[in-house]
Amino acid sequence: MIGELRDLRTQLLIVAGVLLLADVAAVGVLVSPLAAGRAEQQKHYEALRLEKMEKMKAAAPARGIHEKIDAARRQEAAFLDERLTKRYSAMSEEISHTAHEAGVEVSRVHYDDSLSQRDLPAGFQPLNITIQVKGSYEQNIRFLNAMERQKMMLLVDGVSFSGLKDGELSLAVKLSTFLRSDQ
Repeated sequence: MIGELRDLRTQLLIVAGVLLLADVAAVGVLVSPLAAGRAEQQKHYEALRLEKMEKMKAAAPARGIHEKIDAARRQEAAFLDERLTKRYSAMSEEISHTAHEAGVEVSRVHYDDSLSQRDLPAGFQPLNITIQVKGSYEQNIRFLNAMERQKMMLLVDGVSFSGLKDGELSLAVKLSTFLRSDQ
């Protein structure tokens, strides 16, 4: 029995020695450069993770870009169909219709398409239109407001007073727009 106790004591000392060696090794690893390397690796990993999140945020607008481009093309086509025409007659109809609704009389319309096409995309021709209108002050104001609000893109560039006769004002209205071609 005493022999067994010595064997047990020896075995316990051996186990205690092994555990003590494991503790010393663990403390050594924690204070060694290997532990610092792990901390650096953790910092590097966190920096890479944050960089990835920032880049994903930056790339978010590009997601679904093909659908966005298709939608923009449809919107552009709708804009061109609604706002710009290929025919002088469509502009004349719009001007006549607006003048009739406002109660003014259009006495002269002059189209000037001899403008420079610099800085314009292909398929667009700049066009200036000068209109002589005659009516009361209220009718002229109604006409100008209606011209600015209509769907067809006819921009009012200037208005000049041409004369007053029998209570009717005569105005020269300068408009600008673009004609589309089939290009």
